[in-house]
Amino acid sequence: MTQSVSNTKGVLHALSKAIVFLLGASFILSVQAQSNTVECTYRSTYTTHEGRGLYIQAGLKAGPGFVHILQTFMIDLSKSWNTNNPSIEKFPDGPTHYSDPSGISSDGKSWYTLIGDRGSIYNASTNRWSDKFWLDVKGTVNLVGATDPTNDMMYIPFGYPNANRKRSMLRVNLKNGDTESDNRSFSLSQQDHYSTAWNPLRKSLIYISISGVYEYTWEKGWASFFNKGLDSIAQYGACLVSVSGGRKMALFGGLTKDSKDTTADLYILDLTKKSWTKVPVDPKQKSLYSRKDAACGSSGDQVIIWGGSSSSGNFGVENVCPKQRTLVFNVKTMKWSDRYVASK
Repeated sequence: MTQSVSNTKGVLHALSKAIVFLLGASFILSVQAQSNTVECTYRSTYTTHEGRGLYIQAGLKAGPGFVHILQTFMIDLSKSWNTNNPSIEKFPDGPTHYSDPSGISSDGKSWYTLIGDRGSIYNASTNRWSDKFWLDVKGTVNLVGATDPTNDMMYIPFGYPNANRKRSMLRVNLKNGDTESDNRSFSLSQQDHYSTAWNPLRKSLIYISISGVYEYTWEKGWASFFNKGLDSIAQYGACLVSVSGGRKMALFGGLTKDSKDTTADLYILDLTKKSWTKVPVDPKQKSLYSRKDAACGSSGDQVIIWGGSSSSGNFGVENVCPKQRTLVFNVKTMKWSDRYVASK
């Protein structure tokens, strides 16, 4: 009897240890499984680094009012992944805001974001954020910019320095925070919610809004840009990226011109043909693709789209992120894909 009780106690002790171990292992696995999970947001601050990553910070989440999210991560573009499970690398949380100018340094080691008069930097070597510099400006909040990857110069339409209240083109040297303003007259009227991207082939900023399609260089200022085939420009919330080394550009989504719906429109510009081509979307898939204020990037011939809002409501009204958060389109095959393929 004594031996039986002893054996029973031994079995129970062994079972309890096993349960504790399994629960502990389950917790560890759960933590590991959740460590790279992120909340779907719209109006995030984002930028892309060719072949490396789509960097995404903060933004707003679904819900009434402006609900800020504190998260910072990268969708890894150096690895292949399926669109229902992109490869995510989380970073320490940086500044919390939304829709701010952002860019990667020419050496790929620093990620800059500008909020108001503060320039913050994420250092890949130290894995830390810091306030890199203070800007002598007002007016970068709710604006977006494009960065020339060869010289760390960021261009922000409608930004302006403290000394000049006239909205113009603001140029920021990301290395030291020095600012310059181009005060030459231009005909653009929309002062926020526009789309812009740097084209490395033309070495210029491309700008699209309901005001029109324009190109900008610091030397020559503003000029009209190719708009053939671009039969519809979203009211706001579309994203624009350069693809295939700048030989092509992609304009995606946004709130429709009548402000009644979000769109899944994707236009591809071929710089050789100097015309845009609209990509058809299967009506059955439209609800998964339609969105505004998504984070967009590119790598090789692929366009990567994450997050965004599928609501047609005004800002501050409840918004819903699409069920399928990540989209991939190949401009070479001109087809949507359920898999991102990293360059070899």
